[in-house]
Amino acid sequence: MSELDFRKQLLLNEFKTLSQGKKNEEIIPLLFAINDKARKSGITFTKEDCELVIKNLSGQMTEKELRLLPELLSLLNMNQ
Repeated sequence: MSELDFRKQLLLNEFKTLSQGKKNEEIIPLLFAINDKARKSGITFTKEDCELVIKNLSGQMTEKELRLLPELLSLLNMNQ
């Protein structure tokens, strides 16, 4: 993920650490909290950023999570 700027990488690492071992229903509020933190810090994730993250994470995700991802991303975009 070296293509993302450092602040974005820090947020993503924080999300990854906090979400380890969590169930899907616990991850969604965490995702919104990280998104809110990013917004308050003036950090925005472009569509290309999201695609890069998905590409990097997709090998670690279940099929259910992969199917849920577009819906989550659209919810995050609605909150910006």
